[in-house]
Amino acid sequence: MDDFIRVDLDTVKDIIVRFRERQNLILTSDVIRKYCGGFFSNVGIPAHQSFNAQFGKILKKHSEFLEIKEIAADVPVDDDRGHSTTASKWAILRTRSKQT
Repeated sequence: MDDFIRVDLDTVKDIIVRFRERQNLILTSDVIRKYCGGFFSNVGIPAHQSFNAQFGKILKKHSEFLEIKEIAADVPVDDDRGHSTTASKWAILRTRSKQT
């Protein structure tokens, strides 16, 4: 399946780097909130048409570049309106500093 949304990966990576300063784990919903200014569930929308699902697929597809690793799927979360949904949980990988 092709991606239906466009996401600026450099911006997403910057968001993840900012999270890395404070924590080791993030949810797809955390990244979407920072990227879009909010997180809202796609009630009744098939996954192949869901912005949130497509965003998660992009995170997974580019996880090496983003320096994250999915450690759990279908983690229960609430959206910004209090609706229950799910998201993936990601470990933020620490890059190794270059030794001189």
